[in-house]
Order: sequence, then structure tokens, then C-alpha cells
Amino acid sequence: MGERYEEEEKLYSIKWYKDNEEFYRYVPSASQPIKSYKIEGIRVDPNHSDGTKVLLRSLTLKSSGIYRCEISAEAPSFDSVQGEGRMDVIYVPKDGPHISDGERKSYQIGETMELNCTSGRSYPASTLQWYLNDLLVTDPNSVIHYPSVQNQHGLITTFLGLSMVVNHRHYIDGTIRIKCVASLSPVLWRGGQESIVQWEQPAIDNRVAMLLVVLNIMTAFGYWKCKQK
Repeated sequence: MGERYEEEEKLYSIKWYKDNEEFYRYVPSASQPIKSYKIEGIRVDPNHSDGTKVLLRSLTLKSSGIYRCEISAEAPSFDSVQGEGRMDVIYVPKDGPHISDGERKSYQIGETMELNCTSGRSYPASTLQWYLNDLLVTDPNSVIHYPSVQNQHGLITTFLGLSMVVNHRHYIDGTIRIKCVASLSPVLWRGGQESIVQWEQPAIDNRVAMLLVVLNIMTAFGYWKCKQK
């Protein structure tokens, strides 16, 4: 986080607040120009913070909030300006999603195949979607929604079921490709796991599971400026 100011007036102080509670102060004329205050979710790195920027270390979910900087001028004007912005901390899953179907390893035509997809722990909650042969499954009779579970430290695990009757139309070149995709945001994180169900004549479907987890992470940085005119 950073702020900039013009030196038309002499700077008296720069203060930073989170949710209206001050956590950092810079007063260049003081014997100790930099002072920080303890707030839950805030850990200031004093070695890399000064009158133009504040560096926060070890962010947690409690670091999310409204951040505001306030710039004040010296006498005689005592003018002040301020600006604010919101910062949200996300927790990207370290693993998953995971497809499970109990102990069942094979299916026959006409049988019901039931699968469950479980996301890795994240914040906010991951959104799960099923794909059948690379097509999104939208049939509400096939997709089963389960309540999410909140874990330690506020992280969330989500679940999604798939129930479908296996038939010949599901096969492309003797194979059904079933994929569960979890996402926090198309920009922030997206991962998927795929299972392959293969069919061989005349009657038995041999399910060969291939577990594939793909993580593409882009980190978003927030940058705010306060400018004194």
C-alpha cells in the first residue's frame, strides 16, 4: 500500500487506518518518525515502511477490510486529505478438487453412476461444476447440491454430487469424460479433476480413474494512493 503527496505545504503526518482504527503513523518531524499499533490481522514491516508506503506481512483472512490513509499539513493551514479502498484476502486451495464414488469401479449400461466432488479448503468458498465430455452439466436432476462445511480458521469446503443413468449416448469413441471444476474466480484460481469411464463391448463398463489436478494462480495486488493537492 502506498500514498503520494505534493510538497506545496510542509507535511505534518501520514496516518493509516483499517476499519477506522489507526495502525500506522508517520511524522517526519518526530524523534521516532514511524510508529505502528497492534491490530488483529495487521503486522507492519517497519524496515520496509516509510512516508510513501506501508508493507504488511503475514496476511490472514482478518486482514481484509477498508483501508484509509490521511495526510495532514503543518501549520498554518493544517489542511488534510484522505483516500480509502477495500482489500480482500483470499485463501487458494492447496489441493483438490477430488472426485470420489465410494468403492464402485465399474458400471453396466442402464445403471446409475453416482459421483461426489469435494473442493479443497478455501476462502471464499469454491464454486464446483460438473462437465460431461467437456460440456457443462446443467440438468438439475443430475446435479446434487450439499451444504458447505466451515473448517478451522474460517476456511470452507464445498461439495457437489452427480447422479446419472449410464447409456450409450454418453460415450464418445467408447469413453465418457467426467470432470469436476472448482473456482474462486475465473481470474484468481481455477482447478479441475477428471475421471475417465471407458466402455467395452458387450456389457461391462470399465471405469478407469485418472486424477488430474491443475492449479493456475494469478495474484492480484491492491494499490491505493492518497494525494495532497
